[in-house]
Parts: sequence; structure tokens; C-alpha cells
Amino acid sequence: MIWNKAKRPNLRTLTQGLRTNPADDRFLSTLRWLLPGMRVKRYALLAALGMLCMFTGVVHLSWQTTFLPWFLQTTRWAGYFSIPLWISGGLWLLGGLTLFLLGLRWMNRSMLSAITDPGSVSKQVYIRRRLEAGPRIVALGGGTGLSRVLRGLKMETANITAVVAVTDDGGSTGRLRVSFGVPAVGDLVDCLAALSDAEGLPDLMEYRFKRGGELEGHTFGNLMLVSLSELNNDFAKAMRQANQVLRLRGAVWPATFEAARLWAEREDGTRVQGETALREKSGRIRKVGLAPIGVAAMPEAVHALQKAEMIVLGPGSLYSSVIPSFLPKGIQIAIQQSPARLVYIVNIMSERGETEGMDAYDHFQAVAQHLGRKPTVVLVNNTRIPEDLLKRYRAEGQTPVRFNPKRFEGLGVQIVAEDFLEPGFAQHDPVRLVKALMSLR
Repeated sequence: MIWNKAKRPNLRTLTQGLRTNPADDRFLSTLRWLLPGMRVKRYALLAALGMLCMFTGVVHLSWQTTFLPWFLQTTRWAGYFSIPLWISGGLWLLGGLTLFLLGLRWMNRSMLSAITDPGSVSKQVYIRRRLEAGPRIVALGGGTGLSRVLRGLKMETANITAVVAVTDDGGSTGRLRVSFGVPAVGDLVDCLAALSDAEGLPDLMEYRFKRGGELEGHTFGNLMLVSLSELNNDFAKAMRQANQVLRLRGAVWPATFEAARLWAEREDGTRVQGETALREKSGRIRKVGLAPIGVAAMPEAVHALQKAEMIVLGPGSLYSSVIPSFLPKGIQIAIQQSPARLVYIVNIMSERGETEGMDAYDHFQAVAQHLGRKPTVVLVNNTRIPEDLLKRYRAEGQTPVRFNPKRFEGLGVQIVAEDFLEPGFAQHDPVRLVKALMSLR
């Protein structure tokens, strides 16, 4: 009989008339393995043959019990060759077990080859299982600081949740906010790329178009999130979908799914609105907040904070990344009520228009005042920055954040002052930073 490909039965034909309730869905999933071309049935049959052989071996090994005489007459070939039954039984059992295991192995490889490299499966399973036993850590912030920490943390645990500030209004993000009315997507994309396990995806997410008129300056990841938002007509749904399809080792959530704007009040009483405007004028900031009042927190971010074992703030710009990440009321309350250890990572350099003249203690106090809870651990760099490197930063109006341990005395705060400097840069080394964080457990 010649098989006619044009008349191959499909799943719709095999399951016609079934309703789409959960029980039927499971039945449909089972039937799908019987379709031609799945390369599963042949190996399942081999495994079944192996089980039959093992059964034969058990029968031979239990010969004296007159177990299934009719089956014995069929399989008692050993008697014709004067082979003891315990030997023939062992051979049947061993052969059956071999066939059974080969059938299972080939069937698994056939199924897995359709979706991944079978040789890497054991490695991926081991990594996943080991990392899934890691601590539940929630990291809040934005900018490049948070994404760098996430790249280090994902090597220690898969239970990571990034809660990202979405108030940026400059560059590609600012243009997309104006055009589509969405929260800032730039820092979200950086964090999604940092936690993604998909090969090549981080580079694709961060690819920035260098030509193309309106496309110039936008990153692929920014456009992808905006596209998902337009497709779902809901930014929260867009982020849930992004978390599902990007193979993340953890999760990334915006602090709020609303297009909130950041406002700041300076020490001289003047008030500015918009994150970009913060850096247009020098001077220290007294207070920041979100407009409109009462923006909703992302539910998944709140849920992660309620289950966290460690909450990490920073590193990043104090008033435009770290503090905005916990300004939504639901996130503030979750952190205030959480029994988790609260860790604050002090920025290495000051930010022009934000933290000029502020030392590590001033940073700590600003976080405590805006959050309504004091961090229990403060990580601060205590290594001098090379002079040639300082010149480059001074040209941009940035200076090292000073650290005086005496100002923290009597606060009951654990201070971890170490060399966190990345060689060649005035920024945190993610490997050293993560090592210090994991030692706090």
C-alpha cells in the first residue's frame, strides 16, 4: 500500500467534534503524537518491545512457579540448547531493558531535536535546576547600572525580578513616549536583554538603527515593546508577553504600566518636570515624585517583592533611576512591609544636576526619606579612582561620591565598603558586586 501524502490525516480530522475544554485539550495533545511524521511511534513501539522482552525474562527467572505455561512454551527456546533458565531469563531481561532504554532515548531525542539541540538539554536542565534553588532577589532601578547587576545575578539564581523605573523621556524612549503614550521602554529593554537566555537575542534587542529616517536612533527592543503594546492595546499585557517569549532567567517588570512623568523640587524651591530637565540645571534636589498622583504599580512587581528574600536598590542615578523605581504606592508599601534584607548600592560618581555635593550618607538618607524605610545594608566603593580617569568624568561635571563611615554610626546599618571598581571605568564591577551580594545571604 502506497501512502498518499495528500490524504494524510491531520489533527483537525482526528479530533473533529471535540470541545476545547481542558480535558479535551489534554486528549488533543496526546493524539498529536500519533500524527504521521512525528517520528515518535516507531520508538514507542521499540520501547514496548523492550518491555515485552523484560517480561519474558521475568517469566524465565520464575520458571518453577509454573507462571503462564502457554507463554513459557512460546519462549522456552533455551531448553533446546541446554541453556539454564536463569541464564536465558537474564539475557531476556537484559535485552529487553536495553531495547526499552534505547526506545526511550531515541524517542526523547526525536522530540527534542524539533525544538533544541539534544546535546545541550542535560546542560540546560542542570543549570536551570541549580539556579532555581537560588535566593529570591528583587532588584530595583534603571539605566545601565541595573542591567549590569542582572547579568551577574543571573549566574547565581534564576529567581530574579527586575523592577525598572519607566520615567526616562530622552532619546529614542522620549520620542516613543510622545508618539504612542507608553512608559519609557529603554531601560526595560536593557534588562530584558540582560536576563535573556536566547542566543543572539541580547544583541538584537539592543541593536540601534543608524539610518532609515524615523527609525534612526531607535533600538529594535524599543520598537518591539511598543509594537506589543499596540497589538495588545495594553502595556501591562505587552510586558507579560515579552517575559514569556524572550526566555528570561527571571522576570522584568516596569514599576508602573502607566506613562508617568517624573517631577523634582530643588533646594531653592524651584520645580522641574521630566527626567531630562533634571540635568539641565545644576544644584541639589530635595524631593522627587510622579505625575499624575497615584499611578498604579505593576501587580507582578508587587507580588515579587512580597516573596523576596533580598531587595536590592541600585546602582544607578539616585533621583532619576533608583528612587523612581519605588515611587508607585503599591511598591513602596510592599518594600516597607517586606521582611527581606534591603540593600542599597551607592553610586560611585555623582550626577550633574542631581547629586552634586552629596556623599554616601546623603544618598542613603534620600532613599530612606522617599521610601519610608531605611536600607539595612549599604554597599559602597572605597577604592580611589585613577587621576586620568577622573579627568574625563570631571569634564562632564561628575566627581566621586565621598564616603565617611562615621556618619553611619549608631544607625544599625551594615556597611560593606570594598573595591567595587571596574578597571578602566568609574563604575561598578558586576562580578565583585554580585559576589558581595551573595555573601550577605
